[in-house]
Amino acid sequence: MNSLQIGLIGIGAFVVAVLFAWQWWQTRRASKRAKPDRVEDTIQSDTATPPSHRDLRSTLLSAHERDADNRAPSARVEPTLGVPTQTWQPAATPPEAPAAAAPVVASEPATHFELVDEPLPESQMPEPIVAPAEVSPTAAERPKLVSEWPFDERLHVHASIVSLSGGAFDAAPFVATAGRAAAWVRLFRQSPWESFDPTHVGSVQHLVLALPLASRAGPIDTQDIDAWRFLLTEQATKLGCEAQFYGYRDGPARAAELDSFLAAVDIIPIVYLVKKDGGHWTGTRLRGTLEANGFRLQSDGRFAYHEIESDAVIFYAVDGFERPFTPERLRTENITALRCMLEPVRLAQPLHRFDMFRQSLRALSKLLDAELKTSEGEPLGEPEFTSMRDEVKTAMEALAGAGIEPGSDTARSLFS
Repeated sequence: MNSLQIGLIGIGAFVVAVLFAWQWWQTRRASKRAKPDRVEDTIQSDTATPPSHRDLRSTLLSAHERDADNRAPSARVEPTLGVPTQTWQPAATPPEAPAAAAPVVASEPATHFELVDEPLPESQMPEPIVAPAEVSPTAAERPKLVSEWPFDERLHVHASIVSLSGGAFDAAPFVATAGRAAAWVRLFRQSPWESFDPTHVGSVQHLVLALPLASRAGPIDTQDIDAWRFLLTEQATKLGCEAQFYGYRDGPARAAELDSFLAAVDIIPIVYLVKKDGGHWTGTRLRGTLEANGFRLQSDGRFAYHEIESDAVIFYAVDGFERPFTPERLRTENITALRCMLEPVRLAQPLHRFDMFRQSLRALSKLLDAELKTSEGEPLGEPEFTSMRDEVKTAMEALAGAGIEPGSDTARSLFS
């Protein structure tokens, strides 16, 4: 090792010693500076009043003394509304629960509050304030209640039928016994409700039958409901099933109310086509004209007008004397008048279908050289059609407002 290396080692050791000494000196200086501050803090903490004692002291002081105490240089001035507020803190407050405070009445001056030395009676003690629990957004929004049945329970008396053995059973005998009641089935225990179709459905796990409380024939009464229940109960006993009935106790009262409502909204526009010269049409010409313009002869003797887009039946046309048409009559007889009838309650989009009804009758009157007349024999022009449309609109809005959509299965069963 030469002299150069020895000199470098010595210089390095000297620099390290100087840095160590400087660090020690800085540390000692900082500790001496912080010691008086800690002593001062200790003195202040020993002489300071605990928070609870300060709150009690501020409560017992008069208003003038509290103002003087608050104006002390070391005190923090809090904004007030002129009324001393009292804050209740629960013994165990949840971490996320907001603190509950007593309401502040700004209209009452501070001088109206008086301190009472004796305790209040137990009957006058205020009830403890419970901090409101935090409500999650999902719990705040209450879900809309949905009926377990596939129909409107307000408008029906219904029966629920299952097998006593828990297995499948044939629904066709019950549907035949239930008359005009609508039927829904469950093919499996937890499957959705399906409308009963005898051509595709045989054995089912659950059957529900809904009898409308009213129809165009009038409301059902207690005797009708009892007879309906008796027939279904007897059928269930034969087939080893159990039938439960719902809504029959107040059924007659609801039926009378429903019948009055249905009679008010059952608007049926009727228009007659009569030949202008007082003559008549031959049956073959009338049939050819109607079939060329969207009408089809039905098995019940009525000509039904079918919508081109959906092939749905919009309205019917029959003989002016309401006699059914037959192929034989149309070949051999002459027709004097044609009666056209629209049932808006049984149609979806009733106003749109009414406009189609009006346009079709205008076109048909030109083809048959006929006049449009009312049931009273008065001429039917644009003002009468407008008034008729307004009546249909008002009635359909009332029906929809009652929760019965025009053209729905419920509306069709009620207006049958």
